[in-house]
Amino acid sequence: MKKLELPLYPHLETIFGYSGDAPRVAFYWEPESDKLMYDDGLESGTANSWAYLIWAAHPSVKPFLAPGLHPILLLERRRRRLYSVSRTEALDALKVAGVPDLSLHVGEYAEHVEDYQNEEAVETAPWKEAQQLLADFVIWLGTTSGSRKAA
Repeated sequence: MKKLELPLYPHLETIFGYSGDAPRVAFYWEPESDKLMYDDGLESGTANSWAYLIWAAHPSVKPFLAPGLHPILLLERRRRRLYSVSRTEALDALKVAGVPDLSLHVGEYAEHVEDYQNEEAVETAPWKEAQQLLADFVIWLGTTSGSRKAA
């Protein structure tokens, strides 16, 4: 488990499409469907791939992500810390958080490919609010230098 010392947007999980309230949530790229996914151990689903790609390409974030690779990111929501983790570490972290039923399927493409391909983007806020959140996120990225650290 490696803590990522990078700027951490205050509402990163919301921008990524997670609307749950678990203390920890994992985000990972599903290569077969070419989509960002989230999993908090109880719920999983499609996340906001575009927001992730914008974030991952930002100069303050890009150095922490290996070229062409999308690590499993574990967000510790209460302490606002972001980690790059292995599948086992993600499962362990979600289990420690008191989540009994783990469903993280990183690297295991689901049997029903069409479910991933036909799934609509998760709507976590009314359209105008979502647009404003994304606009604020892009502005925040534009003002962020690589010198800020995750708190």
